[in-house]
Amino acid sequence: MNETPRKRREDGHGPIAWITRWKVALAVAAALALIVGIGVFTLLPRDHEHFTSDGEPEIGDVPREIDHIAWEWDTPEDHSIVTVMPGLAGPVVVMERGVIGLDGTTGGELWGYLSDLDGSDVSASVTPDGRSAVIAEVREGENRVSLLDSGTGEIQERYEYPLDSEPPSLLNLSDHDWIEARDGGIVARDLHSGDIAWEHLPERGCEIQALRGSNTFGDTADYSVATSGEHYVMAELCEEHREEGEPDAPRSPGNLVVLDAWNGEVSWTVEDDLLLERETRSEIDVPYSAGINVSRDESALLAETTSGSTLFVPATGEVLHDDLRSLQRDEGPGRIIDFDDENVVVSEKTPGSTGLPEFTNTRTGDGEILRRTSTEDPLSGDPFEYHRIRPAGSASYSLPLDGGVVTPGCVDKCAERNIDETVLFLPWEGKTPPRAIGSEKVEAIVQSGRGVFVETPGSVVLYRPGSEGHLIGLA
Repeated sequence: MNETPRKRREDGHGPIAWITRWKVALAVAAALALIVGIGVFTLLPRDHEHFTSDGEPEIGDVPREIDHIAWEWDTPEDHSIVTVMPGLAGPVVVMERGVIGLDGTTGGELWGYLSDLDGSDVSASVTPDGRSAVIAEVREGENRVSLLDSGTGEIQERYEYPLDSEPPSLLNLSDHDWIEARDGGIVARDLHSGDIAWEHLPERGCEIQALRGSNTFGDTADYSVATSGEHYVMAELCEEHREEGEPDAPRSPGNLVVLDAWNGEVSWTVEDDLLLERETRSEIDVPYSAGINVSRDESALLAETTSGSTLFVPATGEVLHDDLRSLQRDEGPGRIIDFDDENVVVSEKTPGSTGLPEFTNTRTGDGEILRRTSTEDPLSGDPFEYHRIRPAGSASYSLPLDGGVVTPGCVDKCAERNIDETVLFLPWEGKTPPRAIGSEKVEAIVQSGRGVFVETPGSVVLYRPGSEGHLIGLA
């Protein structure tokens, strides 16, 4: 169902656009009537629709476990989903030409900012703390950034953006600024003004890898630059690294560089130990990339180093664990699907098994297994690894909750065809049987192989990036 409590509407297609000068007084009267009748009115550019919620929305609890479909929601016509991020009151749906904030408990539309102008280029994101949605609009003769409250849609700041080349990739966003590539380094722009806040240029002979200004900012677009509310984490390649191996080698050592998001100062580095990889079959010079992930609570940073999957404290660089792979079973490699400063959750499949993997929650300090799921055939599934680069992009193919793990899978005969058809909730320790939650739309999403889950206030959202979209709220 779609609930649309659009309380306050701001639309550039109003009567003011066609009133001639000799009717100015009439136009002013009409505007005053709107202010009195429906609240604060802000004139937006033509071909835009902006609506906000009426008052502060109620904020639901993050589910501990899943047993039913709470709501369903479809994108507006001709709008496709780029990504979904957790806001203050529920999911914030980022589309190719706009953003809509939903109530996580009901799926109702709380606010929206949509563009219907052909040729407009809209990129958007949510700050890691979930408080603000940032929208950049790029069109001929007008480049604008709007900062909105992610719970109500109210505009906090709006300013013209000094566009030099491509629109900003708001994927690379902290709670204070966003960063752009420049001359092998980065420039940070203040969220509230668009002014340059600071610059970081690596030492001569070094450059930041895989920091692109592309508007394609889905969660997997660029996982060599990780962000949290207070830090930027990036990969640096220097000339001496190239000299150690072949110039066009598929792998290279690199530096892990962590910057303070407030001022751009280097907080800490790890030299010559970051593992960089790149695709060598391309005809163009492709930058190296690195596996860098930030935990959902921002307490830990996971980086692929020459030592293994190393866990750090983001603020200080303290090593919490040298190689998390040592905590996995010997039978085969597992997938790290979640972690924080004390725990890691791994998906591991017994070799030759056609059933679901076992999910294990292990304490990183001493390797003690704290809890695990257990299932028996005919439940099956094969979750993908998913690179999470920041808390605001916390989508996952399998999502651990307090009470268990949500994952795509199948029941009975679909196991023989190795096709996911439903969503499964697997309780920790197997105290209650696994729950299958399915519908035709759930099946359509999980069968695509790209359905992902996002934990938000009020529900866990299932969606498929890049689709003309359908969202399902699970609770």
